Amino acid sequence: IQVEKLDNGLLAYTVNGKILYEDDAAFYNTISTPRGGQYQVTLSDGTKVWLNAASSIRFPVLFTGTERRVEVTGEAYFEVARDISKPFKVKAAQSEVEVLGTHFNINAYDDEVSIKTTLLEGKVKITVPGQAAAQPARFLQPGQQSGISKNGEISIVKNADTDEAIAWLKGRFQFENTDLRSMLRQIS
Repeated sequence: IQVEKLDNGLLAYTVNGKILYEDDAAFYNTISTPRGGQYQVTLSDGTKVWLNAASSIRFPVLFTGTERRVEVTGEAYFEVARDISKPFKVKAAQSEVEVLGTHFNINAYDDEVSIKTTLLEGKVKITVPGQAAAQPARFLQPGQQSGISKNGEISIVKNADTDEAIAWLKGRFQFENTDLRSMLRQIS
């Protein structure tokens, strides 16, 4: 496996035909960004992930089996490569987002009031594992945002400000009707 950091900050993984498994366990990578830093990663299936400051992603070097699963802390934007036979799942704190091919942002910093998933394109399924009876799965359409509170309640904003949710991708802060504490958390 060759890992190369390109000039634009993109981390490129190249699989050179070697055996990637020992004792049937996949090799996993974890990439963490420092405060004030951002990274872009292309996963083995072609999915592109942008990590915001003080964030991390844990992912297998090569996706095998019936699903593609990653774990995120902090904030990440995904452009998921379409593969109907292998759903893409993102675990972030107490939430799980399942997609087949889409563009979405997930904000799951520990100090945030809720875990927010904002959908820009496609369709995603939001669940709180272990709470299916109390909180059934919810589906987002483009332009919607889910919020999962610390107690596991899912709420949906039908007309979310998608530009505000992904402003960090363009190196900007964008605030509209935002309280001072929220602004300071984002700036930190």
